[in-house]
Formats: sequence, structure tokens, C-alpha cells
Amino acid sequence: MSAYREIELKLRTDADALTKVRRSGWWRELGPAQRQSLHSIYFDTGYRQLRDCNISLHTHTNGRAITQTVTMRNGHADPASGREWEMLVPDPVPDPTLVIDPALPRDFRKLTSVDLQPVFDVEVSRETRHLTSDRARIDVSLDDGAIVAGEEREPICEIELELVAGELDDLFAEVQRISDAVDGRLHARTLTDLGYALKTADRKHWSRAAKLDFTPGMTAHDAFRLIVFNAFSHLTANDDCARFKRHIEGVHQCRVALRRLQSAFKIYRPLLRRKRIEPVVESVRWLGKILGAARDLDVLQVELLDPAIETLGEGEQLAPLLVNLSIRKSAAYEQVGEALSSPRYRHLLIDLCALGHADDLGKPAENGPGLDQPLAELASHALSRAHRKLLKRGDGFETLSKPERHEVRIALKRLRYALDFFGGVFESEGKKKFIKRLARLQEDLGRMNDVAVAETMLVRLVGVAGDGLAAAEPPQGQLAFAAGGILGWHRRRAAEIDLQVVADWNAFVSAEPFWAREQNGAV
Repeated sequence: MSAYREIELKLRTDADALTKVRRSGWWRELGPAQRQSLHSIYFDTGYRQLRDCNISLHTHTNGRAITQTVTMRNGHADPASGREWEMLVPDPVPDPTLVIDPALPRDFRKLTSVDLQPVFDVEVSRETRHLTSDRARIDVSLDDGAIVAGEEREPICEIELELVAGELDDLFAEVQRISDAVDGRLHARTLTDLGYALKTADRKHWSRAAKLDFTPGMTAHDAFRLIVFNAFSHLTANDDCARFKRHIEGVHQCRVALRRLQSAFKIYRPLLRRKRIEPVVESVRWLGKILGAARDLDVLQVELLDPAIETLGEGEQLAPLLVNLSIRKSAAYEQVGEALSSPRYRHLLIDLCALGHADDLGKPAENGPGLDQPLAELASHALSRAHRKLLKRGDGFETLSKPERHEVRIALKRLRYALDFFGGVFESEGKKKFIKRLARLQEDLGRMNDVAVAETMLVRLVGVAGDGLAAAEPPQGQLAFAAGGILGWHRRRAAEIDLQVVADWNAFVSAEPFWAREQNGAV
């Protein structure tokens, strides 16, 4: 790792854990504490222009002076850093015109104080001590307070570690030690993120991955860092939602974050030192398996049972099956909660964040193109490779069996993830058409896969074999008969789209890969 980068890491915890740290001999041995009571007011326009530009603007006071702070984060910034402008101001109403820097978006530079209004407040009691190791100086702060938006209030209990000077290795070592001591989890959500979420009327507890923003001048390593940080942010933005069962999208989005990571590891495998990434790969696989079990049951209910029951009106006959499903979902979500509260998950988050900052991931240069190669070269190679594999899997698509079409679907998803990563590097003609045809095909195959999932999951719930669902004896036979009706309804729907999926496959095959056009100099 490099010798010095200005970086802050935050651990989520609770009030009891902060009290435990304050009372510990280790904390007192760090030396004198600096204590502050901070009151911050975050501002934006009525149309949330600053939020849309990934900029936060706030003023804060410690009882003596008032400071204005502008922070800008974008697709090039990791979750622990960002560009920041600070200055003393005479009153709590900020003045954007005081910040003169062409790095800020033009829309921001046009704003004045009259364009702004308060959005939420942050009240924090902060206690900071200085930690010195053999190779680093680290400021450790305990933050205890709340975000306030009208009548809504969100507690803040965090431990922040800021590398003042020295080695990142030491910073991550201290983060892991404190994380183990207080059961704290690394996260990437800023006070701005939490404040706007509190202000939002529907209080949505989950979020999709932010769009990756790559530029032509990037290297393969630059892109890998951003992919890792993007997955880290996506995962930690949804893990509480999954852990506390606030919405089924929590598990879904956590699983998507892990699948995107797995796809990136496959793409970058030839370039990376295996021993360096293997612990993260194994932990991602472990967590993905647990989340997958819960997600399959959610899909069975929401995507398969509920629509069929609404159409067929067999709710009474299926009541025992739904009870069985509820029991299995409770058990699966209990495992999700245990996994996301476990030391292994805490260590995964730390290892993942450290991986994004690491400089020693690449294989030696004599092994071929490395992480320092231009991103466009890696992107073109990765997309072409995924595209070739998909076409090979789908050869003779019309005659493929269900298991073979399932393999096509997996290959298609890998191409889709690669496009999510690298599609923005190319702006060739035909890009929208290619992606539109791929998305249509993915939807078709996904609907057909839902039926296959339903068959497997219903067999487990009813406890009889596949096509023998209707032959079991009552009362199990009645339940199996009703489940067979559900499957029959979905199989008819699958048969209806079979011709469409073949047509959509043929349309996709005829679409020219847009990245190949750009690499060949086509316009």
C-alpha cells in the first residue's frame, strides 16, 4: 500500500459500545481528549440540485466559530474520501459564491445564498484522541448524536478513524481491532446520505448501486478500485435493511452487490494475485449462498405464488403451503441476520475496503498485460470474451433443453454485468440497440427461470416429486394438487413466451457488438 493517503473510515455501532470504549483503559491511555459539541445545518435548493450533483453544503458551529463546508463526491471517489472546501463564515447561512474552483460543477457556481434552504440538522458530541503506532498517526473520534429533519430523528453512533500520516495497513489493522472489540461494522453512508433518507417521505430503506463513472484515460486498476468501492457502498447501504427484514429488496440488493463483485473477480482473474484476493472471494461466496437461499423464497412468494393465487383464487387450498413457506422464510432470514452480524461479515467489509486501496494486487508484468493497461483494452477484451461465451452457450438455441437455456441465462447475466462495468467506456453507434435487445432477452429467460425455480421450491415445500405433485394422498395430496395448479399456470405462461424468447435470441445474435465497432475505428 502507498505510504500516505488522507482517508477516513467509519464504524457503525451503538451507544453501549461507545460507552464501553470511553471506559476502557486503552482509550484513556491515548492521551488527552478533545471534546466538541457540533451543530450542523445542511442546505440544498428546493429542487435538490446539490444532491443531484453529489455535493453537500453545510455550516457547523462548535459554539465559537462558524465554518462552511462544501464536499463533492463522484464516481471517481472511494467511499472514504472526497474533495472538500472549508472556510469561516459570519453566520449559519452559507454563501456558495465564496468557493471559487473550476472543479465544482457550473450549476453549483451559479448559486447564491437566496437559492438555498435548510434540509436537515446534525447534532453530535465528538470526543477525539490521537493514536500513534509504529508506522501511522491516526485520529480516533467517538460520535454520538442524531440527524434531525422536522419531526424525524435518526441516532448517530459511530467511531471514525482518520489517517493523519503513515501506512494504510496500520489504519486497517486498527479498524479491525476496534471492530472486533465493539462489534462495529464499516460502512460508507455519509451523514448527507442518512439525512436525505430521513427527509424522504417514503423513507426507503434500500437502494440500488450507483452508476459507475469511467473515463477513457483510466487504467484497468483505476476501474477495479471503483468497482470494489461501488460494491462496498451498495452492500453496506442495504445490509441493515436485510438484517432487520425491513424490505425484501434489502436481501436482493445485497445479493446483487456480491454478484457484481464475483463477476468483476472473474474478469480480473488473469491480472490479480490469487493469494491476495482469495480470502475476499471465499467470503463473498459464503455470504452470497446465504442471501441466495432467502432470495429464492422471496421470489417464490412474490413473483410466483402471489400472482398465481390472485388469478386462480386458490388461497384457501394453499394456506398450509403458505404457512410452510413462511416458516422456511423465517429460518432463512434468521441465517441472513446471523451472517450479517457475524465477525466474518465485519472482516469481509474491512478486507473489501482495503482491497480497493491496495497497490499490490497485480501479477508481475512479464505475465502479460497488467493492471496498468488502458481500461479500454481490458473492457474490449472482457466484453468480447463474455459475448463469445454467450453465443457458444446459445448455439442452436431453439433446440436447447431447460438446463442448457439456464446456462445461457447465466452467461447472459455475466455479459450484462460486464456491460454495467464497462459499457460507458464506449459510445459507438448501435450501443442502445444492443443493450435493449440484451435486456429483452434477459427478461424472457428470467421469466422462464422463475418457473424452474418454482418447480424446485414447491417440491421442497410440498415434499413430493416433480410431475407427481397431483398424485399424493390427502391431505398432502390436496396441497400437492393446489401446488400443481400453480405450476401449471406458470408453465402455460412459459409456453406462451417460448416463441418470443427464440425470436428475441435471434434478434440479439444479429446485433453487432458496439465495442468492436469502436475498437475497429467504425463510426
